[in-house]
Amino acid sequence: MKKALLLVLLTTTLLLAGCETIEINKASIPLGFGTDYKDKRIIFTSQLANPRSPEAGAGQGPQFVVVSADGDTVAEAARKITLSNSQTPLWGHASLLLFSENFARNDMALFMDFVARNRFVRKNIPVVITHNATPEEVFNVKPLVSSYTATVIRDLLQTQESQIGIYTSLTLLELIDKFTVPGVEPVVPMITIDNSGQPEKLKLEGMAVFKGRKMVGSLNENESRGYRFMRPKMIQGGLFIIPSPLDEKSKVTLELSRSQAKITPVIQGSDLKMKIEIKAEGNFYEQGGSGNLFTMDMIKKLEQSGSREIEKQISLCINKAQSLDSDILGWGRIVHSSNPKIWNEMASEWEQIFPNVEPEITVKYEIRRSYLTDTSFVFRE
Repeated sequence: MKKALLLVLLTTTLLLAGCETIEINKASIPLGFGTDYKDKRIIFTSQLANPRSPEAGAGQGPQFVVVSADGDTVAEAARKITLSNSQTPLWGHASLLLFSENFARNDMALFMDFVARNRFVRKNIPVVITHNATPEEVFNVKPLVSSYTATVIRDLLQTQESQIGIYTSLTLLELIDKFTVPGVEPVVPMITIDNSGQPEKLKLEGMAVFKGRKMVGSLNENESRGYRFMRPKMIQGGLFIIPSPLDEKSKVTLELSRSQAKITPVIQGSDLKMKIEIKAEGNFYEQGGSGNLFTMDMIKKLEQSGSREIEKQISLCINKAQSLDSDILGWGRIVHSSNPKIWNEMASEWEQIFPNVEPEITVKYEIRRSYLTDTSFVFRE
């Protein structure tokens, strides 16, 4: 009886799975996909892997192809790709989602319903906005040291955050969350095509700021750093530059090992302040110029200067967010978590309240080590 039941269950499972089966020779592998908006039409673009046999050799043709189609809706444009590509795209393999700046400034509602309900699109893929370029143009850039553009962009986001610490990546799931939950707005990394040299290359540049369903502005490099410092989770990795205590024309590079933000709403009557406390630590990484910076007095001055630089970057981000009236900082969500009753009273007027919320910033940065030497490099006289 048990064997018969097991056989029935196995047969049923195979039959159900068979409904989704696609023969490998009739399938294509999307590496990433994106959308643009032109002449009231949605343009859907995908970068597809171009598999080659080992006999073809490493230099025989491109390793990817880029296909595009347009339509009145995203679903129609995506499926019209099959008019020029006979293979069925397996969208679950895509590792990147691009939106053009033109699309983002128009209305994200054109896309979000499609991707939120689509079971074939993984929700943990990173989202990026293309700046001064369309997704098709970005996908067509030949990577310098990798095979696929989509993979390069994903790796750029991961590598720069640990190495230099400027831009904060955002997944599709996080984007959906910030579009649907009140009290926080999305901010998305941007990528552009750098034509300053040959060959052209991709470069992360700025972060797109949203208000409601539309992009309303962007953060520059320092503002993006400030946004990263205010992330609710611990951040690790990155560099920042300060003037030398010995000579302001010389620069000192400090490394960030870890940083943690604590943001607390302070409500006094009808006044709201946000108390921002940053505890950070890092390392002395590089000294420009000469002179001994490794004394107790100098280390203290470096820490104070590092703390001021972090505070400055945070202030720049807050000023930009408030000038755009976009709560990318999630202060509304923090107020709601801290005091739901107060939030219910403020929620309907949050757009008017947020630009006038006063921040109170406290930063403590401490230097922990200096790597291989505790003395400054001394040239022979």
